[in-house]
Amino acid sequence: MTVTTLTDTEFRILDALRVYRYLTAEQMLRLKVSAQPSHLYAVLREVSGRKRPWVGKIDHGAMPGVGRIPAAHYLTEHGAKVLSGALALEPADVPYPKGVVLVRHGFLHRLHTIDCEIAIRTWAVGNGHTVDSLSSYFDVTGANRSKTKPRRRAVTKIDLADGTGIIPDCVFHLTGPDGTPRLFVLEMYNQYRTKRMADKLAEYRYAIGEHAIEKQFEYPHSPRILAVFEDDKALELTQRHLSQRADFGAEFFPFFFFQTLPEFMADFRNGWRKIGDTRQATLFQV
Repeated sequence: MTVTTLTDTEFRILDALRVYRYLTAEQMLRLKVSAQPSHLYAVLREVSGRKRPWVGKIDHGAMPGVGRIPAAHYLTEHGAKVLSGALALEPADVPYPKGVVLVRHGFLHRLHTIDCEIAIRTWAVGNGHTVDSLSSYFDVTGANRSKTKPRRRAVTKIDLADGTGIIPDCVFHLTGPDGTPRLFVLEMYNQYRTKRMADKLAEYRYAIGEHAIEKQFEYPHSPRILAVFEDDKALELTQRHLSQRADFGAEFFPFFFFQTLPEFMADFRNGWRKIGDTRQATLFQV
């Protein structure tokens, strides 16, 4: 295997893309890939502009009502091979997106889900927690056209007794410094589709009743279901809608925690809101 010599910034870019799959330049700066924006942009241009680029780029331009969407970067097959050499791993052990197609209308949702992942991993490092596993809805296993592999499915999918399932945006497992394990299921919501948001959250009552989440992820306790919103208005409308649903009784309220994305990025553990309760809640005691 040929090993390419990487600069520190090149290595940090490639390794961050290995972990997070897609990143904007702003997200890379948040991850301290480089301390200087101008240096980061210069290195990104270099690694994506090679004859055999290490990094690919997705740019959807501007969106009506939103403005310009930041470009997202990802590892190419060649970039994954270069990184595998630097990490002394087999190329197959460094994942990269294959057949990359990101639909424009879901692009921001994916980037915001990655914002949540960055916040989780950053908080864990700063607070003595281990991220044992973290999967997002775009992580899949299997292949639909393979005769030897199982059918393609989202890693986060929760199977229900009636043969249907729920695909959370993110499922992650943390272990605290005292050895306490905790499982979380996360839904990230964009825009003001209150009924759609509430309907998706209400589906979890089946998973809760069947203990499907605990079975799926081999967790011995009740999980915490986190709902993250772009802003307060969307959060409050969804809370109100759920609290008024006849099929969503108060027995389900304790499982759900609500927060805005800026709050989540500022403090993952604290500042959560519950259905029917104006007091702020803490996800768990350290």
